[in-house]
Amino acid sequence: MSDALVAFWVDTDYDRENTSDGISRYGAYLRDAAFEPWTDNDRAVEWAEFAWRRATGPVMSPGYVRCHPRVRGARLQRNGWDGSLIASVRLACSWPDQLMATLTRSLALGGDAAYWHDWPTGYLSGGTCYYEPGEADLASRPYLLTTLSLQFTVPSVALPEPPADASARLGAAQQAVAVLVGELNRIVGPVLGALSGCHSLAGEQD
Repeated sequence: MSDALVAFWVDTDYDRENTSDGISRYGAYLRDAAFEPWTDNDRAVEWAEFAWRRATGPVMSPGYVRCHPRVRGARLQRNGWDGSLIASVRLACSWPDQLMATLTRSLALGGDAAYWHDWPTGYLSGGTCYYEPGEADLASRPYLLTTLSLQFTVPSVALPEPPADASARLGAAQQAVAVLVGELNRIVGPVLGALSGCHSLAGEQD
């Protein structure tokens, strides 16, 4: 997987250093919500969905799980068809060459203000970040934002069952998140590598 990048990772240091209970900031967010499974089956899948939702934005900001700047969203949910776990991941990407050439020709006579603009970017913690254009941006220029939508089933064999004891809740959630991060990186990482020109892991993750 030399062409893969890190799409997701757990920020354990921030979680430990910014906790209100001396143990885990993520644990506090887990206690704030009830786990209410929909079915008697597929409990590990539903627990993983719950653990991921509590570990990421908009619930946690910043999240227990951090993501590559190109990741614009990552949702996990139980598949009502067969009880498996479905992932939907959106990645910011540049325009395809054919689209870029077509848009350049079609707007070449319209002046600078008429040109479509790609994702706004900034520089944060040593790496490029992508962000949605704000009101000031949109007032001055039009944007055409392209994304890749990855939708796939996440293997669930290694996911833990939801704990019967409340005291084991944090550990079971952390285990579920660790499994999910590993599986998502395995699938999404190579796509990020292709988009980012296979930059170094350290440079892309920061």
